[in-house]
Amino acid sequence: MSDKRARNTDRDLDNEVARLEFQAVAFRRIIENEINTLSLEQGMSVLDAGCGTGAVSRTLARIVNPGTVTAIDINDLLIDKAQKLAIEEGIDNIRFELGDVRNLGFSDASFDVSYCRIVLMAVSDPVKAASELKRVTRSGGQVLVSDIDDDFMLVYPPIPTIMEVWRKYVKVAMDEGRDRYIGRKLFSILSQAGLKSVKIVPTVLHATQDSPEELRMLSSVPLRLMERAKEPVMEKGILTPTEYEAAMTEYNEFLNHPGAFLLMGTLFAIGTVP
Repeated sequence: MSDKRARNTDRDLDNEVARLEFQAVAFRRIIENEINTLSLEQGMSVLDAGCGTGAVSRTLARIVNPGTVTAIDINDLLIDKAQKLAIEEGIDNIRFELGDVRNLGFSDASFDVSYCRIVLMAVSDPVKAASELKRVTRSGGQVLVSDIDDDFMLVYPPIPTIMEVWRKYVKVAMDEGRDRYIGRKLFSILSQAGLKSVKIVPTVLHATQDSPEELRMLSSVPLRLMERAKEPVMEKGILTPTEYEAAMTEYNEFLNHPGAFLLMGTLFAIGTVP
């Protein structure tokens, strides 16, 4: 690998780490709602499947301490970053491992609870992944899967240029195997995996000019995804620099609009292992 490629990789990784940590802060109330739904107790063993930078893992670890959290991700570079962030915060009851949610390297019934956030959208066989989460969770334990659905958003005033750019991003994501509409399928996925008493909980966040910083933070979540994907989408000829610049101009106008309103949400499904 050339020095230039190495620098680009480091920069891309740092940007992705920053994006994931920022997203965890922006969606903190949604994440808190998901975690509060789980029957977590001190001493429990919890799996965080697809942990990314470990932002949620660290919260889970604080709750179940002296229990343990096993956090896996398919990206070894993110696992390394997650370990360092946990050490920086003085958290020592998380075990970080490289792993694939479709083929978990754990024995049956290894965990009291399994948690999987914004992962299944990128998995080729989400039912198999959910079945693996069920397999490694003890009888009577809970499996919680949270994911997005891109129809779960309301905005005023209209932002047609941004929404057109977003639709192009979504098309590329879907073509590449990332299901941006998987939220509506979670009940079906967990039911097919054999989980019982599956419950779907929609969770929303909204922001207005009553809290400009919160409005900026919440709206920045999809914006950062678009920024991350901008070059690949342009390389495919789907998006032009002029279109993107127009979208960013519209975004700044939206942030300064006195009646600006944004509502975004996620869906999570929670089921019990028979």
